[in-house]
Amino acid sequence: MTTNYFQGLNNVAEIKSQYRELARKFHPDLGGCLETMKTINLQYHNALKGENNKEYDGHTYKYNSKTEQDIMDKINELLKLNDIQIDLIGLWVWIRGETKPHKDKLKEMGCYWHSKRVCWYWKPKGYSGSRRTNPGSLDELARKYGAQTFNSMGTKRLAAV
Repeated sequence: MTTNYFQGLNNVAEIKSQYRELARKFHPDLGGCLETMKTINLQYHNALKGENNKEYDGHTYKYNSKTEQDIMDKINELLKLNDIQIDLIGLWVWIRGETKPHKDKLKEMGCYWHSKRVCWYWKPKGYSGSRRTNPGSLDELARKYGAQTFNSMGTKRLAAV
């Protein structure tokens, strides 16, 4: 019998939070099992499909398998870096903490430096967000779009958004 890793979760934020916890525990690059991770990935996409077109906090969730997979892949890649905090705010991934030693790797990974927010970010290809720049802080963006925060393996606990 296969475990349903996403049973009983109530919204997209809970599903994504559960996915990140499971990825830290079961990802093969972090000492986990490939077959278990494949099952988790399939169940993750199925759970998100079930949330398509539901409204949360004034925003309607639109499931896009390519975008979700790109975000999963990027987060899994970032989890391998030490001493960083990863914030998923809407569809953008923000990277804070001890990023200086990872500067070249972050650039290789397609991340960009945001001079006003003084941290790195990554966004899915073809996604620019709003046509105008949002002048808000990360806290304001998190309140507007929803956020999940987590740390890379073996890191000290950093302040949440």
